[in-house]
Amino acid sequence: MKYIIIDERKNDFFIEEFEDRDDAIKTAEYDWDRRTEYDKKHTDRFYVLESVNPDEDADDHFDGNPILVLK
Repeated sequence: MKYIIIDERKNDFFIEEFEDRDDAIKTAEYDWDRRTEYDKKHTDRFYVLESVNPDEDADDHFDGNPILVLK
């Protein structure tokens, strides 16, 4: 998958992957807007990454440029 929502909270790391850029952005915005202020405050980083390598097993799969940063 090419587009990855990355949600980092303390020692937890959550991801959701998408083929379509717009779907990833819409989902990230929707998820962020639904969070409480408490949840937002305790989120370290929340963004959509455009992966340089869509191969999920590749070492550089999580390399790339953020295309939407919400925190």
